[in-house]
Amino acid sequence: MLNKFAVAFVCLVSVLAMAPEMSAADAPPGFVSLFNGRDLTGWRGRPHQDPREDASGTAAEQMAKRQEYDHDMAAHWKVEKGEIVSDGQGVFLTTARDYGDCELLIEWMLPAPGADSGIYLRGNPQVQIWDPDCERDFKHGCQKGSCGLWNNPAESAGKFPLEKADKPTGEWNATRIRMQQDRVTVVLNEKLVVDNQPLANFFEKDKPLPATGPIQIQTHGAPMHVRNIFIRELSTLDGSGPGWRDLGESDFVPVNCLPETWVWKNGGVHCSGQPVGVIRTKTEIRNLELSLEWRHLSPGGNSGVFLWAPLVALESIKPGQLPPGGIEVQVLDHGYTAQYEKSSGKKADWFTTDGDVFPVGTSTMKPFPPVAPDGIRSFPTARHSRGTPEWNSYAIRAVNGEVRLWVNGHEVSGGTACQPAVGYLCLESEGAPVDFRCLRIRELP
Repeated sequence: MLNKFAVAFVCLVSVLAMAPEMSAADAPPGFVSLFNGRDLTGWRGRPHQDPREDASGTAAEQMAKRQEYDHDMAAHWKVEKGEIVSDGQGVFLTTARDYGDCELLIEWMLPAPGADSGIYLRGNPQVQIWDPDCERDFKHGCQKGSCGLWNNPAESAGKFPLEKADKPTGEWNATRIRMQQDRVTVVLNEKLVVDNQPLANFFEKDKPLPATGPIQIQTHGAPMHVRNIFIRELSTLDGSGPGWRDLGESDFVPVNCLPETWVWKNGGVHCSGQPVGVIRTKTEIRNLELSLEWRHLSPGGNSGVFLWAPLVALESIKPGQLPPGGIEVQVLDHGYTAQYEKSSGKKADWFTTDGDVFPVGTSTMKPFPPVAPDGIRSFPTARHSRGTPEWNSYAIRAVNGEVRLWVNGHEVSGGTACQPAVGYLCLESEGAPVDFRCLRIRELP
């Protein structure tokens, strides 16, 4: 069963696998292309090399090395019919710039039996790619399949894939790699093969991975083809880094609550829960990342964060009403389940208390799996919320109509194709006291 990070992006891997001639202009929402389909602009040559060695020497010496590597790259890598083709020799194909936390989409194909390749992350080996039917490499575990973190220590959880998901030699494989800090998740052909496992530092085994480094496509003696290469850089989950700012009282205006419903102090805001309603940002926001902490102050507390609430949904609502539009990120205490079942006499199977994401009113969204019985809500893939009175952290990324939610550091739910994908950010009062703090936002293009 797919879980954690994987379910949130399996659908996109499937779409890419069915779109063999995507161009740079076809980058999925939030991604940019690393390959323009015509030439190797944005790439350079570099061998399997300790990053410290790559950075050593004078400026002139470094330039000479790069020219040598780029000359070698031109001899062994080329573009044919919208594909990058390697003859299996020479230096690795290496991004011209470094990347930190990111998601990488890439399709690859081994055109001949017995081939062996891989994808280096931050210049470190590797997400392994090889022919599972190559008897020569049975002693190394190739029969278990591709895309494990093969250079990790023996018996480590991510060294081999959770299952064999390779297509036969000569067919294209769709891969999505997510790297957050030193942890890597890989989905190969819609199958979770590495589940949030650390990538070991190959060159300095007693030290953490470098924070950034290039992405490299390995040559290892046999031809390798790649295409449809897209990347999305990820920010930190705690709201730190360039472009982030605090959200405070001056950023919000009342909608249909009383003045005493929301009280700002000590860098956060206390909501009494009465009456039901919302406050909203002063301006509409299209693309954003949001980091916040929340806690309920009574068992069964209910609240939420609204994204992209349209003005028409906010103009005429009265106290006691919630906006009939927007994407809600649920903020719910675990005690709500028992309260609902006792008061309604019904089973609480249509919601969870661990971070549901869903459209309300006139808004629409295609939810990431697992999906609620009504087909509307994205249920979380795992339970990471803490009950009252403990604090919880939410990280929300809402870009180009796609929403992703992290609960206490774990990506759990979301959806795509949201309509509308621009509007107001709202905090919700829904009958019970709740605190929010450490609200930070980064608005994106």
